Amino acid sequence: SDRDCFCPSQAVLEDQTHMRQIEIEIAPLFLVPDTNGFIDHLPSLCKLLQCKQYILVVPLIVINELDGLAKGQEGEHSSGSHSRLVQEKARKSIDFLEQKFESRDPCLRALTSRGNELESIAFRSEDTTGQQGNNDDLILSCCLHYCKDKARDFMPTRRDDPIRLRREVVLLTDDRNLRVKALTRNVPVRDISAFLKWAKLVSKEIKM
Repeated sequence: SDRDCFCPSQAVLEDQTHMRQIEIEIAPLFLVPDTNGFIDHLPSLCKLLQCKQYILVVPLIVINELDGLAKGQEGEHSSGSHSRLVQEKARKSIDFLEQKFESRDPCLRALTSRGNELESIAFRSEDTTGQQGNNDDLILSCCLHYCKDKARDFMPTRRDDPIRLRREVVLLTDDRNLRVKALTRNVPVRDISAFLKWAKLVSKEIKM
């Protein structure tokens, strides 16, 4: 229904190879935030987790990046420095994630770049040897884990009809390059602030 999708409920892209439209229906269930999402918008991610309407999927590479930021760089001792602020925010994010995983929050998952779900982040080192691309690509691969397109499900019977894809995953990021990569792979993407506003609107509609 329209209530379960973004407005507009379908993002229309064009397949240049066959000049056929692709319609993407977005019904959010899995939310995948990037590293900066935790640094810049931790309270918003807390709200999304607490509302119990979505499953927050944290790529393991994001947790590893937060670990690195939380350790900080040697020589950064000024409490007013940007690096110090980022370090403190990363520590808060790690503390939050460790607490939620220890309590077995059913709306929280960790996912490796190879698509393996983890119930605990106590042991969270990941060997990315042989993996293609940079950390952004590894985050995107976690989103693609929830995009299992089968031709028999989305290919239209008539030649001129659009290809219809359904997406239950949304990548949450402010990063422009990552947004572009996601859109080229037909992965829905929103910034966290915009998604939070939309989520509040949906919760009001559900209560009616």
